[in-house]
Amino acid sequence: MNGALTVWGPALLICLTVVLGVVFGNSRLSDLRSYIDARFNDVDKRFNDVDKRFNYLDKRFDDMKDFIKSEVRRLEDRQSPIHRA
Repeated sequence: MNGALTVWGPALLICLTVVLGVVFGNSRLSDLRSYIDARFNDVDKRFNDVDKRFNYLDKRFDDMKDFIKSEVRRLEDRQSPIHRA
């Protein structure tokens, strides 16, 4: 029995160390993946916020274009009687 322990003891210790390393490494990879997922979600949120701001600005520019067109139309209508006379 003592001879078998002497022969297989170091091999079992190495196998146990490798198994513990794989389990620990796997948990660290899961932590890393969770961290990276959180970072990507944060970046996605920032892009969505920027997109909302651009949509708001697009609406404001469209409103301003409509206002300018209506004012130009109003001024053209006002000037038309002058040119007819």
